[in-house]
Amino acid sequence: MKIIVSHDVDHLYRSDHFKDLIYPKLWVRSTIEFFRGEYGLKEWYSRMLSPFNKVRHHIGDVMNFDNEYSIPSTFFFGMENGLGMSYSLENAKDVIIKVDASGFDVGVHGIHYENYKEMIVEFNKFKALLSKSDFGIRMHYVRFNPNTFMNLDKCGYIFDTTEFDKTKGYLIKSPYKVGNMWEFPLTIMDGYLPHKFALKREKTINIIREAEEKGLPFLTILFHDYLFCDGYASERDWYKWAIQWLNGEKYEFISYRDAIRELEKG
Repeated sequence: MKIIVSHDVDHLYRSDHFKDLIYPKLWVRSTIEFFRGEYGLKEWYSRMLSPFNKVRHHIGDVMNFDNEYSIPSTFFFGMENGLGMSYSLENAKDVIIKVDASGFDVGVHGIHYENYKEMIVEFNKFKALLSKSDFGIRMHYVRFNPNTFMNLDKCGYIFDTTEFDKTKGYLIKSPYKVGNMWEFPLTIMDGYLPHKFALKREKTINIIREAEEKGLPFLTILFHDYLFCDGYASERDWYKWAIQWLNGEKYEFISYRDAIRELEKG
């Protein structure tokens, strides 16, 4: 079993959220979680201050960490706004080009999952940005309906990695083809693990062991880059632990592109 790592880019800059309620919601939700004992005072304090940072993403730090472990991760960027993802394409452009030039794969973090005409607009925006069409997508909030994957294939994506079981909080399912597109079900997502660090580790190991036992060829992990900071220390530390644990267990990290090449060879 090989490991595919990816990162959804939900936030870029402080100013992206001046017209929405992301920061008030963050303060209220984080304070409730603090009083529940889900993390300590230092982390809560850093989280309260995080909206005052001009730069809200931590893509550079994540790339440095992934490089340290030779992880060919993929970063998914939004082309449209919705559900708390509010940055403009103009603001995202330079970051996308920088990530792509750094040797990491980039793809679309999709908003539209119901209407083909809206979906193809996102595809074409990203295609024009990088002057290439061989890229993949993950839907924001892993939203999909019975027609989503067929429409994504129709758009021209080479892969999607959206399918996820929100009820169970993870999904152990092998990649499969929808037309010419490969669907890589999402196995582990940071936001669906327990809040407490010890429980996060236990759940992660249990999922990986179950996937191994069931013969899953590729296990996919999603970590949001904006969590790689002191304000989300428990999330960041989980990701660092997970990568180090997988590395220590001698799992091989692979990109979606190379996984597709292996799948196509049969």
